[in-house]
Amino acid sequence: MANERKTDFFIGKLLDASKIAYTPNGSSIKEIQDALKTASKKGTGKVGFPEFTAKINDFIIVIEDKFDNSKQANYTDEEKTTLEEDTKSITDFL
Repeated sequence: MANERKTDFFIGKLLDASKIAYTPNGSSIKEIQDALKTASKKGTGKVGFPEFTAKINDFIIVIEDKFDNSKQANYTDEEKTTLEEDTKSITDFL
């Protein structure tokens, strides 16, 4: 848990330095709040609380800490156009 807290402070500082307005642990945007109503990490259908959400122009940013690197999606190329999804972590929620 301590490492996730450090990550949260680090990301918060990066967002602040970039002058990106964000909401910690949820969202202030109604449509995102609605989407999070059944987005729990454990797949229970309860409310999900990502570490940060933000909106920049037409883009929505959702930041979620992952303690275990195996539960991440990773780019497989330098151009960051191809995303490799870790199917084990995805199927754990299905």
